[in-house]
Amino acid sequence: MKNNNTIALLIFGGVVLILVSCAKTDREYSEELKHDKPVRQFTAALDMYESPSIETYGENSIYSDNMGSRHPVAGTIPRGFMPYMYPNTNEGYVMAGDSLRNPYSNTPANLAKGADIYSKFCLHCHGTTGAGDGPVITNSNGKFPPPTSYIDGVSSGGDAMKDLPVGKMYHTITYGRNMMGSHASQLTAEERWKVILHVQALINQGAPANEAGEGDSEEAATGGDDASAVVEIEEEQTAPEEN
Repeated sequence: MKNNNTIALLIFGGVVLILVSCAKTDREYSEELKHDKPVRQFTAALDMYESPSIETYGENSIYSDNMGSRHPVAGTIPRGFMPYMYPNTNEGYVMAGDSLRNPYSNTPANLAKGADIYSKFCLHCHGTTGAGDGPVITNSNGKFPPPTSYIDGVSSGGDAMKDLPVGKMYHTITYGRNMMGSHASQLTAEERWKVILHVQALINQGAPANEAGEGDSEEAATGGDDASAVVEIEEEQTAPEEN
């Protein structure tokens, strides 16, 4: 029995050696794919350890246009990216106002983040209270018209700013509207929603935006009993002198 197993093993080993000896011992690549001189080794080893590569943005003869870099397949999106489905039209503006809701609640942390974003991207035009009196406006000598006040202004669409739906706010930040440019490249979707929380807080509370930065934003968000308050102002009141 052992002899039979030994004979079978020898036969199998002989067949393997014959097959291996028939393998192509080198591979010649075209000049556009070749980086180094071909070495004499089995094809499988050459493909695994010294596989030819295409240079970034280089040519590739596999495709009819010879372009190595390809466009993504139609309909695909990057991982973690959510497309914005509303067009940059008046109809899209109205649809966004009717459909979109803020997915973030007005927690102290979210309000602090919104206040910080507002101080960096919005305050220079809209002002600390949202009255449209930011330094860009007040120092322009009338060159730039002030944006509509959040508190008592009326939007170009006819809505009172204090009643403007959050979806319209988000749409405006995404695409821009009138004199305001798009902020889609500066603010992520999450940041846009959080700055809207701060704008609503300015409308509801009348509290000024934080100009001092993130550190003060955290104090502002945690100050007071109402979580929607962004900044709590403590004014020193001087008692009238008694005669």
